[in-house]
Amino acid sequence: MYAHYDFLAPPFYGLVSSWASLFGSDQATAFSHYPQHFLLLGKFSGWARLGIGLVLEGLVLGMIARLFHSCFTSQEHPGRRQSWLVRWLNLVVVWAVINALMVAAGALLPGWLAPLLDGPRRMLAFNFVLMPFIYTMVFSVFFLAIPAVSIRGENALVSLAKSLGFFFRRPFTVFSLAFFILAVPILLGALAGRPAGIIESFNPELIYWLLVTSLISEMVSYFFWMGTAVRLLCEPKTWPPV
Repeated sequence: MYAHYDFLAPPFYGLVSSWASLFGSDQATAFSHYPQHFLLLGKFSGWARLGIGLVLEGLVLGMIARLFHSCFTSQEHPGRRQSWLVRWLNLVVVWAVINALMVAAGALLPGWLAPLLDGPRRMLAFNFVLMPFIYTMVFSVFFLAIPAVSIRGENALVSLAKSLGFFFRRPFTVFSLAFFILAVPILLGALAGRPAGIIESFNPELIYWLLVTSLISEMVSYFFWMGTAVRLLCEPKTWPPV
């Protein structure tokens, strides 16, 4: 995030400039000018974070899940024996599915619902009610998938399917947990997703601080996500055998 913010600094300039060029010459040029830089900051850093997260985020969350399991029970990890490479690949698949659904919702729904979003109030309802609801629903459906891969050694497809099954058995419980855990980062993300309004009404640099605060809040919320998911996974009836 800081590299995108201070991209003119010698350690970052070459890498960030090459990265920005992938979005086309017009956007790359706009990114290097004030205040358009802040208008595109969330987009550029968000895609960069998505790529890094695809490789590392699932693995980190899986490691946190195993730490929580060690705290909640003295038993050995009940999962199948797998190499870390296989486990990591399954975590990558799970994380890719979750993020692909999130990205698809954010990219497709505005176009599909465009005829209904013809006023400022409807746009606010879309950005701060409908989209947060959809994001929370995606997390709810796959709430248990990552710890299932990390702790129980399930493959990605089985973990996703069983997490979906658990959601249908206890939808209110899982959705409520996801809502309270993700409420702050989703709200901050929705605010940061309106950069034009922030630039017009406030200091453009506020966008950077919103993005940083959102990133920190996600780190904290994901910690609680893994903790509650592992706790549910420790219940005997939560994760039936194949």
